[in-house]
Amino acid sequence: MIMEYIRKMQKNYKFGISTTVDMTVDIFTQLDIFSRFRLDFISLCARPEHSHIYDSETFADVLKRVADCGFFIESAHFPFWEGYDPAARELSDREKAVGELKKYMAWMSANKIPIVIIHPHYYFEGSKEACFERAAGSIEKALAEKPDDIRLVIENLPTAAGSWICENLLETFDNSRVGFCYDSSHENMSGEPFHLLKKYYNRLTTTHLSDNHGESDEHLVPGDGTIDWRRMREFLDKSPLENILFEVGTGKKLAEPVADFVRRTAEAVGLIFEQNI
Repeated sequence: MIMEYIRKMQKNYKFGISTTVDMTVDIFTQLDIFSRFRLDFISLCARPEHSHIYDSETFADVLKRVADCGFFIESAHFPFWEGYDPAARELSDREKAVGELKKYMAWMSANKIPIVIIHPHYYFEGSKEACFERAAGSIEKALAEKPDDIRLVIENLPTAAGSWICENLLETFDNSRVGFCYDSSHENMSGEPFHLLKKYYNRLTTTHLSDNHGESDEHLVPGDGTIDWRRMREFLDKSPLENILFEVGTGKKLAEPVADFVRRTAEAVGLIFEQNI
């Protein structure tokens, strides 16, 4: 117990932010704003056109700007709307999604971005059991051609059904094959607080941390909603994580300047984790 307490007290996190924050603002401007704060890394949003990932020349400029800002890219979010759904009803649609995921993982491997985050399903009709089976089949196919230096992680999605699917996928694929991206906003909409985090904190690969009021996916600055951040930190401190990623903002135009929103996020993070960022 004493050693665990000492380890907890010595844990020194790195903090990052997703470029999802406001995708009406180009990534170069975002990076300039992020660099005003003591952040350590970024995560690429799920819109390839925003990150320029398939435009080799422009993406090289993105990588250079990231390095110039003193950041690294911890992860990238695979697109998750129609055409990219691993659990689509039609087999041809699932095969297309898996093909896109393989292409995406190969690109991230070539650019030394180690974590690919996926939604295991899009919004679906029908049974959660059928959706789970389709998602599991697609993930199995993607893993067969996953580059060795890529960590594929699944994210919990809103609603009780989304949590159930995530839990069953984590039980199906052990930690050596699939990691876990914990989305606090999604879980706060999905039942008992921290029901997934308290069971799978030891499997955390990355996070999508933000706040909400339990009813919609607001992705607010921590403290602007109803999540108990002190309780959450207890699980994070026990986890293997050293990098804590915040996915604040929904990608849409913010109601305040991006710099103000990021500043408020950094201030909240500093208070929660008792580190000056």
